[in-house]
Amino acid sequence: TAPKAKESSDPDDTSKNERAEKPTPPPIPVEEVEVNSSKKIPAKTASPPEGLSGYAKYVHMKMMALSAQKRVYLLVGALAFILVIFSVYVATEPDTMFGFEFGHEGAIAVNRVIHLPGWIRRSTNWVGQSMLWLRFMRFYGGEQSYKSWEHAKDYYDKNLEIIRENAKNWPLHPHFESCETEIHQGMTFYDIVAARARVMLANLKSHGWSDFAVEKDKCEMYHFISNNGFPHCAVLGEWSNLGAFAREGEMLRNANCKTEPFCFAKMCHITMGHLNSATRLVPAKKWSKITRWATHLWDQKPIDWDRTWGPTFDALTSTLKPRVMIQEGFKGGRGGDDGFSVDVPVELKVEVVWGRAYLAYVTMGQFGCPEGNPILLRDGSLQNYFMKNNFERETETCHKFLFDEGHMDVVWHMAESFARAGGFDSIRVDIFVKEGSDPRIAVINEISLSSGAGYAWHWEYFSKLWVEGYAVRNEMRRQGKTPPILNTDKSIAKISHGHGYYASKLSHCNSTLISPAMYWQHCNK
Repeated sequence: TAPKAKESSDPDDTSKNERAEKPTPPPIPVEEVEVNSSKKIPAKTASPPEGLSGYAKYVHMKMMALSAQKRVYLLVGALAFILVIFSVYVATEPDTMFGFEFGHEGAIAVNRVIHLPGWIRRSTNWVGQSMLWLRFMRFYGGEQSYKSWEHAKDYYDKNLEIIRENAKNWPLHPHFESCETEIHQGMTFYDIVAARARVMLANLKSHGWSDFAVEKDKCEMYHFISNNGFPHCAVLGEWSNLGAFAREGEMLRNANCKTEPFCFAKMCHITMGHLNSATRLVPAKKWSKITRWATHLWDQKPIDWDRTWGPTFDALTSTLKPRVMIQEGFKGGRGGDDGFSVDVPVELKVEVVWGRAYLAYVTMGQFGCPEGNPILLRDGSLQNYFMKNNFERETETCHKFLFDEGHMDVVWHMAESFARAGGFDSIRVDIFVKEGSDPRIAVINEISLSSGAGYAWHWEYFSKLWVEGYAVRNEMRRQGKTPPILNTDKSIAKISHGHGYYASKLSHCNSTLISPAMYWQHCNK
């Protein structure tokens, strides 16, 4: 018989035996957790919900294998991607969205909450006129694109010395002098426009100068045009009170706007065409519809959301007070297609830099002509450029009459004269002409300090000439010379040289450049 084990009288030994005999509970599964060592606690693998199969099952299992932190990162990334896609779609300004009317106003409303659509739109537009993009187009388009670029460069070379000399003697408006430190080589066209806008905003804040109003307030624009004697369609009335416009505007329309080309009502504080800031006052249109249009736009603040200078100009235009005007239309169109008669003039948007009209861009009156907005140059060339064809230069003949009938001589002169009257470094002057008529009946429609027109290869070289003018004036200062400035302390829109200024002083009563009526009124003494 085996001897009986001796019982221990030590209490510590007894407790050790009890702990050894106590069963160990099963481990509690936990999520995979990162620790301060190279080892990881394995995560519990959840079985996928019933009904999932194939790729959905695979994705679910992969998601469950991720840590909670990584799932949050993935969710944030997915939401950001959806937001970008939505913003890109909004930036295209679709007519409808989710079954509702959308368009430009809908895009603007979204952009007030989410600024991403505006950033995308502005960035896209900036890239489209950037040096990098133009060089890519020149390379990608091959020989024909290169030849088109070469033509633009040759044209620049021929104008360079003319513009350098102009800049030395140009009476620049004193409010633009600070642009000399803001504008420099390497800037694109959009960059320069934005830089000048920042100067105007700084001037408004520091000195109360409102030079921007000559473009952004149509009423002020036409005050300047009229007070300096430039030909334009007559302004019949102007109102700063919506109720007065509703009462008096109808009587004025009935008395003056019964026949073609009728008249137009224009909101002064909104210059953007896509906001429907002008409407034609045809007799068949009920006056109540006109007043609803004016009421809808009266308190609106224009938002230029798709250009790099937009936020700066928005700050400027937010200071404008609402006004509305009625203006006569310009009589003289090119007819219509498919037998439909219209009365639309040919409009030329003329870009002037340092007193030199550099190019003109056709935007209206293309009935019966091929697709496109042809560009006219001082060398007599007339061409279209299309992005889809990598800006290959395509000769256009449908608007050849502008040269053949002598319209361009008047147009170049009128645009350059306007730039001189206001002391602009660069400006776009929009001019109406009529095919088959006396070129001297041309009138100024409006002007722009922030052109969004497309100039293809000329974007690069027009920008260089703009910058070159300031470089010349800076060089004069380094030599101890003072560049000339316009003799005024007024904001541009307030300058008034008199109703005979364009005919007698700027045109020197040249009967080939001004209309017979203007000559008779201001020169026949």
